[in-house]
Amino acid sequence: MTDRPDTPVSVFRPRKDGLEKTLGALEAQVMDAVWEAEGAVCVDDVRRALAATGKDAAYTTVMTTLSRLYTKGLLAREMKGKAYYYTPRVSRDELSDNVSKQVIDGLLSTFAEPAMSYFVEALGNVDPSKLESLAELIAQKRQSQG
Repeated sequence: MTDRPDTPVSVFRPRKDGLEKTLGALEAQVMDAVWEAEGAVCVDDVRRALAATGKDAAYTTVMTTLSRLYTKGLLAREMKGKAYYYTPRVSRDELSDNVSKQVIDGLLSTFAEPAMSYFVEALGNVDPSKLESLAELIAQKRQSQG
């Protein structure tokens, strides 16, 4: 999924899980349905996929959600007959990378010192072995710049 625009993150909810950190619950479920599909999907395809997971959503609700995801640049769409068919413009990994970059850029632009300090502290608490990986990344970056 190349030739994708950077998808702006307008909201970040750290206490939510998965995609719901940046997308609404239904948007996250719809993106999952589109990613899981083989090929382009229409509103009815997404509704069936959601129903299979126990989520019943009205046609117009799914249509609006797909349109919103298209406007955000996460989906591409093509008119076939009288219906739009949607495909992902970004993969799960691309979206995750993009969100990570934007959140960290936002923190560093405003709170660089506390953000860096807390990141190192939290990383040491969660997985101390990752501190060595971080030190290696820093050394590599310094070497490539110098």
